Amino acid sequence: MAARSSTDAGEPPAAASLGAASSPTSPSLVIALKHAPMGIAIFDDQMRYLAASRQYLTDQDMPADTPLLGRRHYDVFPTVPQVWRDKHAQVLAEGVELREDEGDRYVDRNGKVHWVRWSMAPWRTEDGRIGGLVLYTEMVTAAIEAKHRLQAAQARYCAVFDQAAMGVARVDGQGRFLEVNDRFCAITRRDRETLLASTFMDIVRSEDDLATVVTQGQALLSGELDTYAVERRVDGRDGEVWVHVTASRVDPGGEGRPYLVVIISDITARKQVEAEQRHYQDQLRLLINELNHRVKNTLATVQSMASQTLKTEPDPLVAFEKFESRLMGLSQVHDVLTRESWHGAGLCDVAERALAPFTPPEGEGRLTIDGPPVWLAPGGALTMALIFHELATNALKYGALSNGTGRVVLSWTYDAASRDLALTWTETGGPPVIPPARRGFGSRLIERSLRGELKGAATMDYRPEGLVCTMRATLSDPVT
Repeated sequence: MAARSSTDAGEPPAAASLGAASSPTSPSLVIALKHAPMGIAIFDDQMRYLAASRQYLTDQDMPADTPLLGRRHYDVFPTVPQVWRDKHAQVLAEGVELREDEGDRYVDRNGKVHWVRWSMAPWRTEDGRIGGLVLYTEMVTAAIEAKHRLQAAQARYCAVFDQAAMGVARVDGQGRFLEVNDRFCAITRRDRETLLASTFMDIVRSEDDLATVVTQGQALLSGELDTYAVERRVDGRDGEVWVHVTASRVDPGGEGRPYLVVIISDITARKQVEAEQRHYQDQLRLLINELNHRVKNTLATVQSMASQTLKTEPDPLVAFEKFESRLMGLSQVHDVLTRESWHGAGLCDVAERALAPFTPPEGEGRLTIDGPPVWLAPGGALTMALIFHELATNALKYGALSNGTGRVVLSWTYDAASRDLALTWTETGGPPVIPPARRGFGSRLIERSLRGELKGAATMDYRPEGLVCTMRATLSDPVT
């Protein structure tokens, strides 16, 4: 279709100039339109081309010399979607201006996806009639694709940041929180608003840790360190929290200031287990050391009992019986200490165990034990068991338990403030007592044991009506 003259009424000057190359009207306008840096196409009211810029042809992937003037747009591009046809019709019928500044997606005739920013507006004749429309296009595919890539990257970042199994935060050069994820809030037991209004130093547990945080943070920001990792305590709202911290420097470049990415993981449970293990190991070492000490002491006691028994008793059978009896008394209290994991034993329990083999079968009340609760250390428990056994053995052979009427009362008092223990062994109703001509092994064992382990003393009062043994000791452990 031939272009109309620029002198025809209502024709856009640009269309006339481009339509007739020989027209002398506004040659500069013709050149400007041809070389415009954006796609421009002018149509009449039948959507026939009146003019088009070279950029328009380039954007449409068409040769620069493609003849368009007079051709109908839909004949040149028969696959134009109906939605575009409707927009053209709306502009021509209603005289409205339409535009899309963000970019529309379309697929060209070769199947390639493009993004275009466009606007279309009617042009009018001198009498006000809509003569056609002017279409402006700008290919923004690269910008849109870059935007989409950026959005996708941001979405991936947000997904990783928000859903990370560890706490992640961005911290500026002053230690202020710029961004924290949900896990960071959960580990530190603080809500996001509280954290964003505070600094990392606000949650550090101690002044020593604070000084380290500041020093290492400055080293990271200055480039002296690339990253560092440390285990540190932080203050949570409901108590202390142990975290493993990894901090790295990020330099955004340009005018952006470097910041730190801080990643934390909750290791409180692990620290608690480690503390319990240390406690149990300490307890085990203590028990082993105590056991070694007690075994040595017990062996020394057994050796002393064997030596003294054999020295004072010429009859081998009698000596064997005495030695065996003393060993049995020692084993009774070992049972008590084993039950208590060698932490000690109650005095009443020790007395009952040691004296159980000597309790007369006939009638109750012949051997009475009376006193308040007193807790003995392992060494004290063994010492008192041996003393009770010696006293009971003597009472069974020579004293109140050697007949059917005698009685024995073991009683004690305890001063918790001074931790002084006073015991009294009282025999009555037995055969008349005759003071021994010499001190036997039993008396020496009692006195020596009290002096060594319990820092005490014993006094033997051989009254005619019965033996009274008074003992005093100072306990090393408080009553429990």
